[in-house]
This record gives sequence, structure tokens and C-alpha cells, in this order.
Amino acid sequence: MRRHGTDSATAARDDGLRKVTRLTWRAGAAGVAYSALMAAAFRHGAANQHATGTQRTAQQGSGTILIPAQPPAPAAGAAS
Repeated sequence: MRRHGTDSATAARDDGLRKVTRLTWRAGAAGVAYSALMAAAFRHGAANQHATGTQRTAQQGSGTILIPAQPPAPAAGAAS
């Protein structure tokens, strides 16, 4: 039984596997970098909100949650 083209098929498979592996690592590295950028952007936004929220509570007083004396009125509209 002859093994015609077995070496070239193995080499082609190995070459394709190397390309897929390299592509997978690059995609993973790009995903990690993108998630780090997004985390930094959200952290920056949260820091700004916290600073403005701190100023707002200092102006309002103790910073406690205020509960309304009455529940909200039902909205006007067509009843089901």
C-alpha cells in the first residue's frame, strides 16, 4: 500500500493549525486589551460620578435616602 501525499497533507494540516493557533492568541490578546480599556473608561466615569455625588450629598445634608410621605399617584390614561 502506497502512502501518496501523506507527508504533504500532514504538513498542510500542521501549517493550518499553526495559523489558527496564532489567530486565536491574537484575538485573545486583543480581547484582554479591549476589556482593560473598557474597565479603565468605566472606572474613570464612576470616579467622576462619585465626586459629583459627594458634592451633591454635602449640599443636601447627611446623604440619607428620603422616602416620600405618599406613594406616587397612578398615571392618567386608558384603563385595561
